[in-house]
Amino acid sequence: MTKRKRKPTKLFKILRYFTIEIAYTLAVVLYFVLVRDNYGIGSAYDSQLFGIIILGALLIIWFVGAMLNRYFILVYGLIYILYLVTQNIYYRALKMFYRFNTALDLVSEAVGVRDSIFEFVETRDVIIVAGFIVLNILFILCYFLWQRKSVKLVWRLPLKLAALLLIIPILQRHRTYLNMIDETRYQEDAWMMNKTDYYIYDKIPNTNQFVEKFGLLPFAYRDVTSFFENTVLAADEYAEIDAYLQTRPEISTNDFTGMFAGKNIFMIQAESYNRAILDEELTPTLYKMYSQGIRVQNFNTPALPGSTSDTEFMSNVSLIPNSEGHAVVYAYPDNTYPTTLAKLFSAQGYWTAAYHNNYGSYYNRDLIYPAYGYDDFYDSYRIGVADGASDSDVMNILKWMYVENEKPFLAYWITYSGHQPYTLDTFGVSAENVARIKAKYPELDDSFVSFMAKNMDLDQAMADLFTELEKVGKMDDTVFIFFGDHEVKGLDLWGDSIFYKQTGIVPEDRYRYTDLYIYNTGITEPIVYEKVGTCLDLLPTIANLWGLAYDPKTVLGRDLFDPAYGGLFFSEWEYWRTDHYQYNFLDDVFEEIHDYDENTAREEMNALAQEKEISKLILKLDYFAQK
Repeated sequence: MTKRKRKPTKLFKILRYFTIEIAYTLAVVLYFVLVRDNYGIGSAYDSQLFGIIILGALLIIWFVGAMLNRYFILVYGLIYILYLVTQNIYYRALKMFYRFNTALDLVSEAVGVRDSIFEFVETRDVIIVAGFIVLNILFILCYFLWQRKSVKLVWRLPLKLAALLLIIPILQRHRTYLNMIDETRYQEDAWMMNKTDYYIYDKIPNTNQFVEKFGLLPFAYRDVTSFFENTVLAADEYAEIDAYLQTRPEISTNDFTGMFAGKNIFMIQAESYNRAILDEELTPTLYKMYSQGIRVQNFNTPALPGSTSDTEFMSNVSLIPNSEGHAVVYAYPDNTYPTTLAKLFSAQGYWTAAYHNNYGSYYNRDLIYPAYGYDDFYDSYRIGVADGASDSDVMNILKWMYVENEKPFLAYWITYSGHQPYTLDTFGVSAENVARIKAKYPELDDSFVSFMAKNMDLDQAMADLFTELEKVGKMDDTVFIFFGDHEVKGLDLWGDSIFYKQTGIVPEDRYRYTDLYIYNTGITEPIVYEKVGTCLDLLPTIANLWGLAYDPKTVLGRDLFDPAYGGLFFSEWEYWRTDHYQYNFLDDVFEEIHDYDENTAREEMNALAQEKEISKLILKLDYFAQK
């Protein structure tokens, strides 16, 4: 006779059921801790919220029960894991952290440059996400193999009820967290109000500052709660703006005032330009603008949350794009901007047009450029090229608009060739240019070769424009304003980069990368101007060079050539700088460039923090529409 297979006893089934649940609980908790240790940024505030996340996981596992808890935890855990992982990826790319508003605004842009995004994804990122999915699949299988229908509800019900008690410590931890934040209200800082914990938590003046102080989980919590805050602004906000704008200095004249009055202006916002690749042999046209015009060589363009679009915004309206995580081009395309580059030149009878190598909805340009006052905005469709065309391909068409145009003009070109990815098989990289680079720098990595080739493509586009303008006698009457749109993403061009070892190029001060070149054939002697500035200062500077009047109470930048201006560079990631000192706002450390009173320096940094808040209010209230 064959022996019957013995069925597991009821006690064995119960033990097996709860053993698997305990194992699952431990696995989930340990995985959450692993992710936090590798991707989180700890603080006392962060620990409170992490405790809530763990208690929430326990509540789901033990209250929901084995039939559903794997699926619930999979979603719950992936939200937690993906948030920390994607924040780290974003930081690798932009040296800052994203807010939910920014992420939502830039979804379409992320799809358009997905290959570039993948450059910042590390193998461990994929492993950590995939590992959590696999973990849950394994325990789902455990349920169907050994747990399903093995234990009656009567055995699980007491545990479900006990699990509800976890709500009490969750609420207690949440109250403790809120109390910790509330206690920061009473901190006092006689030197810098904007360094106090409560100011940073309440205003989120800078994502890096916030995360450095509180951690990533409190950053997520604060970002979510900001959606539910009362956004009704009272009359005192208007009064605060009025009072601040009254302190704006009046316009003054200097040696550069009216220097280019009546001349055409062609602006080049060069994608990811970096002076490290400037080469007299490989990029002779850019080198000519650098060496034979006016060079403002402490000028730099910060990479802000809205990336290229924020640079365009600051350059065109001279306001700070501080809009609570939103890219301003999406949040405020219908605002009133009384003083813009286009409006200043249109008032003088100029034809004003802007151009970009991509489609018009990218960064909302087909709406924002009419708001800036441009007569025309030409995207890739209107230019007649494919989306993401190289700079040389765009210039093949663009140049004829200016050869044949009879009116004085303002042109604003947002270039594209310098954009990621940095491979040898992408737009803006020709075999001929690659060969020339490799002949000169045979050891150079392909990523740097690609970046140099892309800048050579821009150089050749500019050379083509110069040639055609010279043929029709317009070159002498045209001034070129050239500046980079932000630091290079995904390439290391800091002082210890292998790029300098492979090329022999001597690395320079980190703040002297993008520069500002102002070129016209009428400049007989090159001028090297030592001034710290950003694209926020472009509009006032250009207005001065052309002798154009505007209301200084409608902009926040300053004329770079004003001797009374002490200069200003601000970033979102670590340093602010003036002509006199450099300030690390994360560590609250001043580094003098010249002898300068630290008390005065701190007052100036307070003023910058206030200026950013004022700009946010101007945008949020559509302040100038009320005037």
